[in-house]
Amino acid sequence: MQHAADGRRATDIRELRSFVAIARAGSVSGAAERLNIAQPALSRQVQKLEDELGANLLVRHGRGVTLTQAGTLLLERAEALIRDFEQLAQGIRAPEDVFTGHVVLGVPPAAGLLIAPAVFKLFRARWPSATLQIREGISSLLEEWLLDGRLDIAVLHNPPPLAGIDTRAVLQERMVLACPPSAEAGADAPIRFGDIGAVQLILPSMPHSNRRLVERAAVQHGTRLSLLLEVDSVPLTKAMVRGGIGSTILTLAGVATELAAGELVARPIHRPPLFSVVAVAVPQASRAAWISAELFTLVRGVLAELVGSGAWPGARLLDAPDAA
Repeated sequence: MQHAADGRRATDIRELRSFVAIARAGSVSGAAERLNIAQPALSRQVQKLEDELGANLLVRHGRGVTLTQAGTLLLERAEALIRDFEQLAQGIRAPEDVFTGHVVLGVPPAAGLLIAPAVFKLFRARWPSATLQIREGISSLLEEWLLDGRLDIAVLHNPPPLAGIDTRAVLQERMVLACPPSAEAGADAPIRFGDIGAVQLILPSMPHSNRRLVERAAVQHGTRLSLLLEVDSVPLTKAMVRGGIGSTILTLAGVATELAAGELVARPIHRPPLFSVVAVAVPQASRAAWISAELFTLVRGVLAELVGSGAWPGARLLDAPDAA
């Protein structure tokens, strides 16, 4: 028998079931027959419940029992509590492959286009009774959502160390200088990082992960950036570059579609090269630790497949994820 922290006895779920059975049957004898329990034992359980609650729940008479006002109130709540308890018990007893919970995944805009469809298909195939919510945001926003518990797992670009968050770098991708199309010879030739200071740049504002990466590299290599415009939207940035307004620094995968269409030109950055790291992160105190760990492995497997198949151009794996 359980006891409350203050010394009072905690209500047993069996007592709630006994009370509900008596209330629905209208008599102790009817409930005892239905539950296959002796009448004195059933009566004792209800008496214990009344003692615990400090209220009479039933009026006993020759024809059976009727509910008091307190009993009527308890009946509604007790049935809901019993249903919740039974659903919880079923979920705990259920094998992992019939997980029925809810998980929230965060993805950055460009990478999310590659990641989200494959992750959803695998998630649905593995846990058809579970639900997966996908939220899109820039990495700094995803980091904030992880920290305040609004995400169970996230894919991040170049995350800083975050207290309470476990982060695993999965892949590294080459950054390029994306420029407007040009007929000039060598327009797609590599460019030294130090020479980027002479280029009019369109970059996102701080604390966008791309801006943090570029600014950190500029400081490390003594390069002064020429910032023309701050634009936080990647599609809008690429539209501005296509329009000849300036250039930007993005991953090769981020401009692959525009390169294939001849809408942009990509100049590899070298001496030194500039790399962006993609990581998978989960809170250390996850709301759904088991399924978050499973989804962590699944997402890493998707990233590995995308790199291995060539669907993520310019990327290479940094670890060897387990099979999804």
